[in-house]
Amino acid sequence: MAIQIDRRGELLARIVDELLSHGAADLSLRPLAERVGSSARLLIYHFDSKEQLVAAALAEVREHIGASLRTRASEVQPKTLRNLILMVWEWATEAPNQRYFRLLFEVDGLAMFDRLSFSEEVRRANGAVWITLIDKAANRLTQGGDLFTAHSTLILGSFIGLLQDFLSTGDLARTTNALCVLVDLISAGAPAPVHTEGCLS
Repeated sequence: MAIQIDRRGELLARIVDELLSHGAADLSLRPLAERVGSSARLLIYHFDSKEQLVAAALAEVREHIGASLRTRASEVQPKTLRNLILMVWEWATEAPNQRYFRLLFEVDGLAMFDRLSFSEEVRRANGAVWITLIDKAANRLTQGGDLFTAHSTLILGSFIGLLQDFLSTGDLARTTNALCVLVDLISAGAPAPVHTEGCLS
């Protein structure tokens, strides 16, 4: 049993590297198996299906993101909302880490068009690891934690959109400036609006 678990772990590490390097859009088990030194039959044996294989790889990616961000947070120890958001942004836009988000965004897009099928739990988990970390870190801020709570959807939605913008255009200065402007506006202390029936009603 231990040998089987080790073999699965070795395969999974290679699969993660392949997905990070080549993406998931044209994923086919037979070519993937050849690239990781296995066979399609063994991949099915260890992972049951292509979707479960990708889900397992994404879980590894999320675990790495979480561990790396926690390490960064322990080093930086952000005290304000601006420090926290920029800490995560700087980490996410560093060259070695961009590939993790490229893969997560790609898989989200494929799932939207039903080219990959995941459980709702797996789909929610794709972004949960770093969003949860921001949530937890915001609760420990000496300044701005309440502002994050009041504006969390706006901040996280903007963060994700600007990160996709950066990954598409490579324009780090413009996207970073936009994020700073948003956080500074929120940190200025404007109260969060309350819309009981939606802002378009």
